[in-house]
Amino acid sequence: MTIKQYIEKKGDFTFDELPFNEVDGLILSLLSYIDFNGIVSEDDRHKIPLYEVCALFFQKYSPKEIKKFVPKFLRKLVFTFQAMADTVRYRNILFYNYIKKVEKDTQFGAVCMLLSDGTLFVSFEGTDDSISGWKEDFQMAYQFPVLAQKRAGEYLKKCVSLFGPMVRVGGHSKGGNLAMASYLLSDFVTRSKILCIYNNDGPGFRRKEYCSKRYQKMIKKLHMIVPEESLAGMCLRHPTNYKVIKSSFKGFFQHDGNSWLVDDVSFQRGVLSSRSKRIEKRVFQWICSYDDDSREKIVTSLFSILERAKVQGLSELRITKINKIIALIKENQNMDKETRRFLLKAFKKLLLQKEEKNPS
Repeated sequence: MTIKQYIEKKGDFTFDELPFNEVDGLILSLLSYIDFNGIVSEDDRHKIPLYEVCALFFQKYSPKEIKKFVPKFLRKLVFTFQAMADTVRYRNILFYNYIKKVEKDTQFGAVCMLLSDGTLFVSFEGTDDSISGWKEDFQMAYQFPVLAQKRAGEYLKKCVSLFGPMVRVGGHSKGGNLAMASYLLSDFVTRSKILCIYNNDGPGFRRKEYCSKRYQKMIKKLHMIVPEESLAGMCLRHPTNYKVIKSSFKGFFQHDGNSWLVDDVSFQRGVLSSRSKRIEKRVFQWICSYDDDSREKIVTSLFSILERAKVQGLSELRITKINKIIALIKENQNMDKETRRFLLKAFKKLLLQKEEKNPS
């Protein structure tokens, strides 16, 4: 069953009757993608239950407006959110401390949810459609903390207090990385309040962060989940004990958490595809062959190309623009041959996927 079907099937159970599980972890991680501006308070003085948040959201956005949401998975996610409002399990979750910032060099979003079992879930937003958000993802290959990671650490510290509830932290895609980064950048008191961390197909860290004592302690609390055709989750260094699960989608569209398949109260186990294993190995080898300064030059050069191609958001990556990007990569003289070959191969695969999805 899908996560929406899980919500409908298990919605009559409270968190006391059916304890919090990994499916709940994904569902609450995804909710931070939804735009709650003007609906959920930016502080903790005014908490609002989920069913009220939902009603206000659908008053604010018409079905016509929802059809235009990007990324596309948001269109399905908001109706999954709507289904939660009709359940005993989720309808009274209290929302507060909402933040959403998209600036030239960063994209960051997060929200707090107080559950009926007395615990707090801190949800970090993954990468949205903005190029600034994607650029920040690439910056993680040579810098720590990037601005979103720094903000995640500050946000978690703000939300967690010594005498407050125990906390779960989670996110999807970049949000999964931010959930981990928030722990790494927190003080001892904050870290001691964390029950577990959910990284749902999010990237890892550089060698320095991965090998730190704090990261190794974090692994005991970490639930890393990736689909069989994982791309984002295979980037940078990550634990080897991640869980591979099945999706109803094909290829790298499996990154969409709406497609992850559920068996009762856990995800259906899968096997990492040979393609994802190859990507994991190649990306790792490629990144390890450069120092941080070289990686920075490569990322700067790549996003300069995207800027020249006038790409403002990932939803704009149509076939014509991808062809233009490929041409600009071929012309670029600031990249070494190996990097040019690596990027050309990646964009040609993306072009092939677009052509298969939109046959003439």
